[in-house]
This record gives sequence, C-alpha cells and structure tokens, in this order.
Amino acid sequence: MIYPNILKTIGNTPLIRINNLIENPKVTLLAKLEGTNPTGSVKDRPAHYITSKAERKGILTKEKTILEATSGNMGIALAAIGAQKGYKVVIVMSEVATPERRKILKSLGAELILTPTATGTTGAFQKAKEIYEKHPEKYFLVDQFNNPWNVEAHFHGAAKEILEEVKNIDVMIVASGTSGTLMGTAKRFRKNSPQTKIIGAFPEKGFQIPGLQNPHKDFIGKFFQEKLIDDYFIITEEESTKMVKKAAKKEGLFLGPSSGTALAAAAKIKEGLVVTILPDRGDKYLSTGIFN
Repeated sequence: MIYPNILKTIGNTPLIRINNLIENPKVTLLAKLEGTNPTGSVKDRPAHYITSKAERKGILTKEKTILEATSGNMGIALAAIGAQKGYKVVIVMSEVATPERRKILKSLGAELILTPTATGTTGAFQKAKEIYEKHPEKYFLVDQFNNPWNVEAHFHGAAKEILEEVKNIDVMIVASGTSGTLMGTAKRFRKNSPQTKIIGAFPEKGFQIPGLQNPHKDFIGKFFQEKLIDDYFIITEEESTKMVKKAAKKEGLFLGPSSGTALAAAAKIKEGLVVTILPDRGDKYLSTGIFN
C-alpha cells in the first residue's frame, strides 16, 4: 500500500505476544507496540487527532503557531505534523529532557523553550500557558493535559484496535502520563468490554519516570477519573529500568521507560489474558544510561 503522507501511517500498530518476560504460565501477555508510529510513540495519535479536529473547527489555521508543553514525545509528534502541514511549532519542555529529544525537535524545525528542571512538566505547562495568554490570537495551545480530544484519540485509536483483535481480555494495563491513554482506553473498555479489569501503572511521585506522572501526587489535568479504573500499581524507576533491559535481552524489544513501567505492572498479574500498551521506543533515552 502506498500512503499519501506520513500522517496516514499513524495507528494500526502491531499487537504481539510477550513470550519471555512473564514466567507465570497462568498469564498470557499481549502488547500493543506504539513505538511503530511515525515518530516512535503513542503521542502521534493525540497529536494528529487534536490538530486535525482543531483544523476542522477552524481553531487551528495557517496563521497560528502550534504551542505545547511536553516531556518530549508529544512535542516531537507535533513538530512532525507542523513540518508536514506547514505550521510553525513552539515546544516548551523541562531542561531534564534528554539531548536526543532536543535534537529531534530542532531537526523537525520546532522552536524549543526550556524551563527549570525543578518544576518538571508542571513548570513547562505553566510557561506555555503564560505564552498563550499574552498572545492568544497567535497560538493554538494543544494543552494535552486538559484537552478532552486527547482522551477521544485513544478511545477511537489503540483501545478500539485492541478490542477488534482480541476478545475476552481479563486485564488491561495502561501507564499514565497525562492519563489520556488510560482514560480513553478505560472508557472504550467500559463500553465494549466491561468485564475487563482496568489497571493503571503509575510512577512514584516527583516525575521519576520520563513521560509519566503520578495522577495522585504530580500534575493533575481535568480528565483523570479514578472511578474508571479498577486498581493501580506504583512502579519504581528501578523496576521500570530492569524491565526495559530485560525486554531488550529476552524479547528483542528496544523500549523506553514508560513501556518498561507498563511491563513491570503486567508482571504483577497472577493469571489471565493480559494486554498492555507500550508507549514508545528506547532511542530517545540512550543518553540517560538506562541501557548501561
């Protein structure tokens, strides 16, 4: 199949069986590989969904600059969309961002504004909001933390695709950053697979794992709803890193820490058919030493 452009390749990512990470014979684990999206992460979905919907509604026009606060992946996805469609893109990101993410953003033509490490993604969001409020006529603020279209993107995206491929899922595990993937997945499963247990994979407080946040302790957007999930696991940075290394050596999967978090949570399940979403690849984290 010949695709008209790179944006048309977003979605329909592969669902694979994880064979060597789970030693419990009572568990069957499947994983959705979101790292196969064009810019290497699940964020391609909401970036494309939100900007496309904003264009249709006339909120995003060629006269406006796309503006967003991010820990990396959402910014990279938006920068690629900007390059494809001819938009200027301004990305606000904490200084803790890896050199890889900074270089990718600049190579895609985005303007990068860095905020202090100590304030994390919350500080980046506050800075982006400040920029927008000074010149609202100039910018389209994506606001992935509060934009309900983020949730819609996953409701109509990965969650829908999983349910089209697999039936009778016992447990669905989703790592949480903005919680858009978690909430969108939970809403789709509540509608189409209500018997499935929905479990969140949360990091410890303090932005310990790149791309993830603890919805109880860190920044909370508008759409996280505790009632939509059945339970959650707190995954440490050490557990996530250990699983990333294990996945590389035993499964041939080159994953980022958010994917390691999801797999670490899946490893805690005692029995049943378990499905998880692996948000991104490992290439943006080489400088962190995670693979040493």
